[in-house]
Amino acid sequence: MQHRGEIIENVVRRSGISISVLAEKIGISRNTLYNRFKEKNLSYDFILTLGKVLHYNFAVHFPEMKSDRTLPDDARTELFQLEQKENLLEKYNWLLKFLLKKSQDTDQHALRKQIKEFINPP
Repeated sequence: MQHRGEIIENVVRRSGISISVLAEKIGISRNTLYNRFKEKNLSYDFILTLGKVLHYNFAVHFPEMKSDRTLPDDARTELFQLEQKENLLEKYNWLLKFLLKKSQDTDQHALRKQIKEFINPP
């Protein structure tokens, strides 16, 4: 079986678009995109999304992939929005950890206390 993530990564790297720009255009982080490249059975919906952004027809590599997916458009949209929210949550958690670290580095006791209370309410 083909490793979909590797095929997608090769196409993306040949496209000339930067990973950062591509990730931003589809609403995920660079790290999430790199992790997707590692997925052997990457979903066709995600591949179609990348294809739209890259203006590339991935059906060349995956003839079994149909543009009319089994999920209705509204369900695919909902799944994609959920994925974007998950990514936003990852960024939010990273920011909280970063702020907590910075508050420790700069001896900001009040800020550190507020962040800890926000992360773990009493």
